[in-house]
Amino acid sequence: MPRAEFCLCLPFVLLTASAPAIFGQESSTREAQSRQLSQNGYAALKSGQAREALELFESANKLAKDSCLECYLGMTAAYTQLGKLSEALDSGNRALAIATNDADQAKAHKLRGRALLSFLPVDENRLQQAEQEFRAAAQLQPKQAIYRCDLGIVLLRQKKDVEGKEQLQNCLAMHPSPEVERSAQLLLADPRRAREIFAPEFAFTSLQGESISLKELFGKVVVLDFWATWCPPCRESLPELKELTKKYPSEKLAVISVSADENESQWKEFVAKKNMSWPQYRDADGRVRRAFQVQSFPTYLVIDGDGIIKQRIVGLNPQETVVHRLKATLATMPQLEGEAGK
Repeated sequence: MPRAEFCLCLPFVLLTASAPAIFGQESSTREAQSRQLSQNGYAALKSGQAREALELFESANKLAKDSCLECYLGMTAAYTQLGKLSEALDSGNRALAIATNDADQAKAHKLRGRALLSFLPVDENRLQQAEQEFRAAAQLQPKQAIYRCDLGIVLLRQKKDVEGKEQLQNCLAMHPSPEVERSAQLLLADPRRAREIFAPEFAFTSLQGESISLKELFGKVVVLDFWATWCPPCRESLPELKELTKKYPSEKLAVISVSADENESQWKEFVAKKNMSWPQYRDADGRVRRAFQVQSFPTYLVIDGDGIIKQRIVGLNPQETVVHRLKATLATMPQLEGEAGK
């Protein structure tokens, strides 16, 4: 009888002894999967695939039982790219709620501040909220240059130039990354850059072999056309773009088409077939689209002679042509005054 009892109890003893190890392995596996999904999310975010990134972050967070800090930070950035302010701010709040140190809390404040500034038009209330977020980040991480730069920018946008410049000088004194350093220097040289939406620097060689950069286009009005051959509305707008290239002299207005096509030969064939004679560029790595935060096609941007983005048009309006939607903005450009219809 004692032997029988031992036999009956043995499976239970083995189970209870190995259960912590099994559960520990499962937990460890879930954590590893969550980390990998989160890393994939940041990679997608970097390549401009915000919707895919959001799905990856949500999956990673689910595996982490809604307690993944990096997931909430990534979701904040993804929602910002997707143009969803309330969701971005909510994700930032969730990140703040589970952040356990000053560095992570500062990241969440920074992302919330940037979300508040990313949706146009930015009213006075949102500028003040963004300032509070950046001040909180700078107080939590006083030796981090990026937070001083963000705070300086939002102060300049509110025309608090003295304090804004002071923060930017503090940023430079901390020896920031080359990108942050250049941004701070440009803002110190011309505080108006913080109050206007300046086009990011870009440079590429067109299909026609022409060297194109923001610097070389200075003084001209530029219409950037982000499109793809697989996008029906983009194809529909081609006659209007051709009309636009003929309406103004090329030395005054530059129309440049930036394609999202992956298939180079198909893109070249389409451009040749449709006689798209203005500068064409295939943005194979998505670098230009990411710089201008282009998520949908077609997207049209109007940049004035000083490099300031004056208009962004996303999609086609069946009730109004692209040229007509651009007309009012182009009419305000001193470089094009009296040129239309010549």
